[in-house]
Amino acid sequence: MATFATDQKSKQNYSSGLCVAKAAGSSASDVHDFWDVEACGSHAVRAERGTAEFYEQYRTFRYNAEWHLPLLVPFAETGGSEVLEIGCGNGSDGAMFALAGARYTGVDLTEAAIEASRGHFHALNLSGRFHIENAEKLSFADESFDFVYSHGVLHHTPQPDTAFSEVYRVLRPGGKAVLMLYHKRSFNYYVRILGYMRARVLLHILLRAPRHKVDRANLGARLLHVRGNDNALVWRAHYENFLRKGWSYLFARNFVHHATDGPECPFAYVYTSKMVGHLFRRFRSVQTRTAHFPLRRYPGLKWLPFSVEKRLASKMGWYLFVYLTK
Repeated sequence: MATFATDQKSKQNYSSGLCVAKAAGSSASDVHDFWDVEACGSHAVRAERGTAEFYEQYRTFRYNAEWHLPLLVPFAETGGSEVLEIGCGNGSDGAMFALAGARYTGVDLTEAAIEASRGHFHALNLSGRFHIENAEKLSFADESFDFVYSHGVLHHTPQPDTAFSEVYRVLRPGGKAVLMLYHKRSFNYYVRILGYMRARVLLHILLRAPRHKVDRANLGARLLHVRGNDNALVWRAHYENFLRKGWSYLFARNFVHHATDGPECPFAYVYTSKMVGHLFRRFRSVQTRTAHFPLRRYPGLKWLPFSVEKRLASKMGWYLFVYLTK
């Protein structure tokens, strides 16, 4: 029988970030509003949301697109452990821990993710606890968990270093953590984001140059609710960001926030292995691996052997997996 616990907490304000400049005027409420539109990845599934078919399709989608996850995350080794996932999303990774026999707790800043994860566990008849939490100030007591996991979440919080300290605090001595952060020394950061995407935004800005003053006076609502970078509104949203923030919007330290998960994403920090070693120096062991270079998803590159994608991902992938032992 599936069992659940939910604890709602009030939103909190945050100060500036660590690794790259904080998006001007952004706060925790902006993070919540951006990510609460839907649980991450929901748009990729056609089935009716909340149904068993939806969650089954989502798991298939996730582990095909993120084929490295079962290889890099030790789900099977957490049986009998107290596991905390920070940023539970649609609940697929949480289900993997629960199926392995872990005593699972999932937290997220958004109601959408908590409801989706709860539904996923219910569909699989799994037990788990779910809380709405601020990753920078977790409600759990010191040394509460044997294993802490977070995939693609902590680089989106206003002050990631504070969230990293919370991971250390709630982890028991000898406990382990696996975190996925965006990788600065990657093809995606230098070529796709700072090269292709920034150039395309610049072109859009230049083509609209005669209308900048008029367009600025007629700016619409703050959010167009653009998620990801495939939406037709992406370039309009980038242009509106430029109108609000000026040419500094194109500076690397600012643009990266808005070129990862959508132009309206408030925060998206990037890291190198060296930075990670410094940030997590309190841990007894710090190791990193890189993953995710999905070349074969592009029509002209589907012919590439899987071995090529796998090798490139291990060298200059967009995901930096951090393995920690307290």
